[in-house]
Amino acid sequence: MKKSISAVAVILSLLGGVAQAQITAATAMPAATAPAKAAAASTDPVIIMRAEQRAARTEFNNTTRPLRAERAATIKAAQDKAGAEAKAAGKDPAVARRNARVEATAATKAEFDAKMKAAGETRSAAMAAAAAKRAAAAK
Repeated sequence: MKKSISAVAVILSLLGGVAQAQITAATAMPAATAPAKAAAASTDPVIIMRAEQRAARTEFNNTTRPLRAERAATIKAAQDKAGAEAKAAGKDPAVARRNARVEATAATKAEFDAKMKAAGETRSAAMAAAAAKRAAAAK
């Protein structure tokens, strides 16, 4: 038992040393030998298309993140208010919160969907333009 415990301790210390050596070597690597991530712009149409599509998705996410957060905050405020009122009235706050969530979600759905649709159409147009540009370059 003592031998197995000491053997495990030795193995773990060796593994830790190897991992530390890899981390040290990676951080000590000069910038010239480190792999350059898209250092030069590619002329390959597929790579260009993917970069443009990635940019369109990133823009979509940056546009919709505040919309989602705003809707979530509105729903949470309605839930908190309903829970507090139910607790003060001696009713079940969990049921009141659930009902308030459903009502607030339904109340904000139309406006939220309209904003999301506009952002989605912008993203779709950018994705289609990137694909069209790639198709034109491939000919």
